[in-house]
Amino acid sequence: MLDVARRFRPMPDLLRFVDLLAAHRITVLQLHLTDDQGWRFEVRAFPRLTEIGGRRSESQLGHGPESTLDGVPHEGFYTQAELRELVGYAAARGIRVVPEIDVPGHAKAVLAAYPEFGVGEIDDVRARNAEPWTRYGINDEVLNVEDATIAFVCTVFDELCDVFDPEASGTDVVGLGGDEAQKARWASDPRTQELMAERGLADEHELQAWFLARVAAHLASRGRRVIGWDEMLEGSGRAAASDGRVPNAEPDAAVPPLPGDAVVASWRGPVGAELGARLGHDVVLCPDLWTYFDYRQSDAADEPIPVGTVLSLADVATFDPVPADAPAWFADRVVGVQANVWCEHLDTRDRLDYAVFPRLAAFAEVAWHGRPLDWAAFSSRLPAYLAWLDAQGVAYRPLDGPRPDQQRPGVPGVPRSREERLAELARLTANLS
Repeated sequence: MLDVARRFRPMPDLLRFVDLLAAHRITVLQLHLTDDQGWRFEVRAFPRLTEIGGRRSESQLGHGPESTLDGVPHEGFYTQAELRELVGYAAARGIRVVPEIDVPGHAKAVLAAYPEFGVGEIDDVRARNAEPWTRYGINDEVLNVEDATIAFVCTVFDELCDVFDPEASGTDVVGLGGDEAQKARWASDPRTQELMAERGLADEHELQAWFLARVAAHLASRGRRVIGWDEMLEGSGRAAASDGRVPNAEPDAAVPPLPGDAVVASWRGPVGAELGARLGHDVVLCPDLWTYFDYRQSDAADEPIPVGTVLSLADVATFDPVPADAPAWFADRVVGVQANVWCEHLDTRDRLDYAVFPRLAAFAEVAWHGRPLDWAAFSSRLPAYLAWLDAQGVAYRPLDGPRPDQQRPGVPGVPRSREERLAELARLTANLS
């Protein structure tokens, strides 16, 4: 999964990245096309999405409370013709491209272009979203839940489906996001509460489930199956039996269920993956502690913009997607693993290279073998692999740490321990049961 919303990548860079993925026998590229910081997909019915939502005046420099702004404008989007070219280029190399439009949260770029789809009075929405977000993190802007907004979202996905045609792209899967949608604006907005009451929805979690199910049903009518982050299971009204049985009870009629063929991308540890599998969904495993390639690679002070937990090359090699003692009902539902490359701080091609390589080599071997690597055997092959990266002009991270030109002295970050992250994940997934 490559985030081109926070940092737009020009087409030559994307095509080069596809070539590198193909060399590692990676078979799927998910493109994160929209987020608070930018909208990168041309929608002909709504041109302001790229005209306004595709550019911001500057970007956050660093991570955390000591971060600043760089004062450098950032913009870009892909035309539908360019994305069709990408789909064909990737398909010729054995790679399926899965597009993702993130709803109902991460919506500031949308609302900068079309404030009528936000929560509250339109002038207030416009004032809060003068441009796509120049900061990073999570904010409380979400789409409203009017029928007109659902229709807008469906129109966007219709154009996406036309570009990412299954016959060309090799896949019928479309990403609808569903992650990190904050509920505060819905909870405090009288109109949203009125709509919830009319629809028989008990709380804002059910409202999100209702929203995503409506979009998923529309995509199903177009012959597409959806993939979404594990938050899309929240508020579904379905409980799973502890022995792995799919429950017989139907969800509350007020909350339409996700289509049975929806794929769950489980990034917040094992809880979402286990629930999705129990409910009969296929699962893609992408737990952040092993697969988030924006995370720092060591505790060393010279590691550039240290964010997240330490995820070294050796750590990636320990990823065990489906342990040998996993129950059959779980193992049978795991259809793949995914590395996620979030690009807030990966502002150049070389910085993307640094984050991805050589960790992608360990990930690819884990993916194909389905188990942790024999570190000694893998290490013995690393010199030849690194020489190959050199020949390809890849600015990878050296095994002994970043070169001086790869460091970011004075640019702050917020590292965290594995224990802190595990506690946070437990809190974030407490409502998945």
